[in-house]
Amino acid sequence: MPRSDHLPLELLQTFVLLAELDGDASAVAERLQISQPSVSKRLTALRRFNNETNGQPWLLLKGKRWRLTSEGQRVRGVVTDLVKRYGQMEQFLVSSREGKRSVAIACGQQAASGFIRVAVERFLTAQTDCRVRVSTPRGKARIEGVAGGQFEFAVVTDSPAVIHRIAKREMFVEELFYDRFVLAGNPPPRSVWGAAWNALPNDRPVKAAELLDMPFILPEPDAGRRQQFEEWCFRATEKTVDVVLEAGGWQTILDYAESGVGVGLVTQSVVDAFRGHRHSKLTTRPLDVAEFPPDAVRLIARKVHGKEEPEVTDLGDKLRRLIHDQLAR
Repeated sequence: MPRSDHLPLELLQTFVLLAELDGDASAVAERLQISQPSVSKRLTALRRFNNETNGQPWLLLKGKRWRLTSEGQRVRGVVTDLVKRYGQMEQFLVSSREGKRSVAIACGQQAASGFIRVAVERFLTAQTDCRVRVSTPRGKARIEGVAGGQFEFAVVTDSPAVIHRIAKREMFVEELFYDRFVLAGNPPPRSVWGAAWNALPNDRPVKAAELLDMPFILPEPDAGRRQQFEEWCFRATEKTVDVVLEAGGWQTILDYAESGVGVGLVTQSVVDAFRGHRHSKLTTRPLDVAEFPPDAVRLIARKVHGKEEPEVTDLGDKLRRLIHDQLAR
């Protein structure tokens, strides 16, 4: 039982995760790799602490979700910062024992093997006593990871409004570049859809109405890019595209597209990286930007309070600058 003047770190961590994971205690247990009864015990201890101090709870159970009270909202930022600082201290101590400092970042798989890889290689060449951790979770997890201090910064394609909604705090957001959507295909000879592919214009971008006879290879239904693409197509044509294959990962989509299964929807940077690794038979067609707006690729970090500056370490800032240098080439 915690004393009234002492709040264990594990209770603070549980509170922060509940706030991040929309009050889902099961998700918190999974993230912490503990049982749900253990989470319940921690919440009981936290409520006891609140009662013994100011009597104002930080959390209330509504249905199956824990919701922050006004007091919980008030202390959330301070508690989150405390948990983050403790994590940084642990990381510093581990790195000190090993003689190395570290930088943790998150991005998509394509960026990890593309411009991020080049920047990291240059960073490690100059900083021989450091370690870099590059993680590739989905966009939402990247945003949550930066907001919670798991990553110093991340590369995402979400809009600023979505970033702030998921992070639930002020964030530093800067645009790196715009990435145009393209079609990638390699129709087999005499294929049913080969004629439609060959009939696509070469002198202008492709419009949504010209896609309806194509067999598409798209990400899974819950992927943001998939939902975005289908919404754009339906808005322009009031029809849905024909999806013959759902696949995770840009590399997988392009592998299937090159084999002639169907047409892949990807970005230009994805195709460039794919072609850079091997000789490819894929041909591409750019999509009309009026109907299919390019992705804005953004770098996000926690923001220094009261300033438009990223809250990163000196090593994190050096890596961030190398990323900018790499993209400017």
